Amino acid sequence: MGDFSAIHWIITALVFYGLYRLVTINSRGRAEKYCKTCGTTAESEVGIKGSLLIEVILWLCLIIPGLIYSIWRAGSRFQKCPACGSADLVPVDSPIAVAARAALNK
Repeated sequence: MGDFSAIHWIITALVFYGLYRLVTINSRGRAEKYCKTCGTTAESEVGIKGSLLIEVILWLCLIIPGLIYSIWRAGSRFQKCPACGSADLVPVDSPIAVAARAALNK
């Protein structure tokens, strides 16, 4: 119980980074966004990269690969359009969104 090797420090750092990313993405305000792909103006949703099935399989194999993949998935959260799933979102009051909505209203 004396030595804390480099791999332990790396795993600890990855766990804390994953938890930090998990908390910060959910604490950001999910205000309305404009999707540059489909033109929808709506409150964004949170998307997660990767596959839950692969995550479960890796956890069943060994703890280390499952842990690394879980931390990567937790850190890969992003805001996506609820209509088309695109991550190409901008604030509603940005010049791009204002110009696109003005062009649609003409």
